[in-house]
Amino acid sequence: MIERFDRGKEHRMSTRRLVFLAALVVPGLVACGPKSKPTEQPVKPPVVEKPAVKPKSPEELFLAECRMGLVAAKAILPQILEVADERTVANTLKPLNELHTGVGNSMALAGLYSEVHPTEAVREAARTCEQETSTFASELQLNRPLYDAIAAVKVDPADAATARFHARTLRDFRRAGVDKDNATRNRLQQIDDELTKLGQQFSKNIAEDVRSIELGPEQLKGLPDDFVAGHAADASGKVKISTDYPDYNPFMAYAEDDEARKQLYVAFRSRGDQGNEALLAQVLALRDEKADLLGYENFADYITEDKMIKSAKHAADFIERVSKLAQARAKKDYAELLKELKTLDKKATRVADWQKLFLENRVKRKKYEVDSKDVRPYFPYEQTLAGLLDITSTIFDIQYVPVTDAVVWHTDVKVFDVNRGGEKLGRIFLDMHPRDGKYKHAAQFTLHDGVAGVQLPEGVLVCNFAKGGELMEHDDVVTMFHEFGHLMHHVLGGQHAWIRQSGVATEHDFVEAPSQMFEEWAWSHETLARFAKNAAGEVIPEPLVARMRKADKFGVGTQTVQQMFYASISLSFHTTDPDKLDQLAEVKRLQAKYTPFQYVDGTRFHASFGHLIGYSAMYYTYMWSLVIAKDLLVPFQKKGLMNTETTYKYRDAVLVPGGSKDAAVLVKDFLGRDYNFKAFEKYLAE
Repeated sequence: MIERFDRGKEHRMSTRRLVFLAALVVPGLVACGPKSKPTEQPVKPPVVEKPAVKPKSPEELFLAECRMGLVAAKAILPQILEVADERTVANTLKPLNELHTGVGNSMALAGLYSEVHPTEAVREAARTCEQETSTFASELQLNRPLYDAIAAVKVDPADAATARFHARTLRDFRRAGVDKDNATRNRLQQIDDELTKLGQQFSKNIAEDVRSIELGPEQLKGLPDDFVAGHAADASGKVKISTDYPDYNPFMAYAEDDEARKQLYVAFRSRGDQGNEALLAQVLALRDEKADLLGYENFADYITEDKMIKSAKHAADFIERVSKLAQARAKKDYAELLKELKTLDKKATRVADWQKLFLENRVKRKKYEVDSKDVRPYFPYEQTLAGLLDITSTIFDIQYVPVTDAVVWHTDVKVFDVNRGGEKLGRIFLDMHPRDGKYKHAAQFTLHDGVAGVQLPEGVLVCNFAKGGELMEHDDVVTMFHEFGHLMHHVLGGQHAWIRQSGVATEHDFVEAPSQMFEEWAWSHETLARFAKNAAGEVIPEPLVARMRKADKFGVGTQTVQQMFYASISLSFHTTDPDKLDQLAEVKRLQAKYTPFQYVDGTRFHASFGHLIGYSAMYYTYMWSLVIAKDLLVPFQKKGLMNTETTYKYRDAVLVPGGSKDAAVLVKDFLGRDYNFKAFEKYLAE
């Protein structure tokens, strides 16, 4: 379980407290027999054994703790509704904020544990808690008396943050359907409940579907020595390679056995195919029905309305614009890959998707003198993490204090308090290595949103990297920096009074921009020299980093159109009539339209495309945010990435405000102008 901050109003009970209560013995009832006659010697009462109290299981203890915030929220609701006096910030909005805090605490804990706890029974309990909390949250958004109470609050004399909270809250009620008739509201509630369950099962199927291929040791040719050493043959003489990222990424990049790479690729791209297509069909149908009930042409129009991009049409236009910008570059990249493939197979006429990463590495090695295997020795995991903490400590003026007594869900998890000048700003949890049943990608999870005077922000990084002194791919280093960018946004922006303005609470299609921007710190010799050292203590050479940067530019075209392919799946699945959508056929069509790589028989990529649940129609977010991220980097070009005058300004203008302003305003506050495409277009053209 997660230890709670001992600050402000308590919404949850700590694990130690729960364990203590579970250990209490409840007295049993004593049966009474007929009265005995008095005797000279008192008759001893019969010994009645107290019934044993069955200890609570870990999942029962978790469920009790997870429900704490929900119980607190349910107790607050009638207090808000029963206010008889004039509606004010104090008697309506502040209690509503407490209610949101309780719901958020339960939802965050449930969402985290359903993805990371090593015990399936606890993960299932977390899903139960998540369903219960989601149901209550949906009921709140459809509660007309609550909406009327909030609408009656006069916020004219209030500060801008309070007025924004009030206006956005009313908007979200209306978008949920609070103004619809009873029958419609009931159906919307049913849809939300069902979507929660289906989404959980979809994600569960991906997380638990770890596949592997068995190979002969000779089929590891080309792989780094440390990888080979970590994959010894079993008693049958076979080596097992799994679809988890620490296996998958190096194997696809280095293995010389083309057929083995294809086998692993198909296994990886088939995860979830046993049940997720059917689940996805149900999800899409329910989302389409919800959009129709709320008066939207499709779900994509509904979900983008309150984002920066504003509509499905604008999202489609953006995808087409970026795709056209990248096409010339993508054709050039593909031609280079095919040329390289012909050095291995003179009869080759096409590059297959499973060959892309392997061939990219060969081109980079020949053309740019960069062999990824030569880069790995500079990035042992622990050393890389220490470097990341050092860099963020400097550029954001924070200190990390290790926490050794926090209760965590797995021994791998490391915990740090984030301080500035002796003041605690928040807490971070780092769950960085793969294990069975755990979330398979990389993401930042919320544990607590910060609420000024009530609770500090707590965030969790959930990744699947090497551990200890094991070596990392530089791509993994970039991913680590990316996800840590989210974590910094969550903590530094988590100091607001209104929970819905705290942390990463901006428009959803902006949230990736600070993280994509922070990837730059993983590419600069100025920053890498602080920690990237090999076993002999030698700092990564500056010429090597320069070549890495040049090599990284190769493949930008094909990578960009690939991202547009994913974005088009996300958008198309939510604009097409669900009854007419053939999922696999649409994936094949869009892959042919946007990328130069043909569909590979036997794969079902969309069945493991988890973003279809969390991001729905909004996968375009990643590229949209990248456009803004490239613009945000412009002020750093003159003075460098470690110049604290610039980093502090960025911190205070973009990260610290959280969701207290529109994203476009945050960017303008930092840049002194509106964002534009110029830096992104230059990036594609380089």
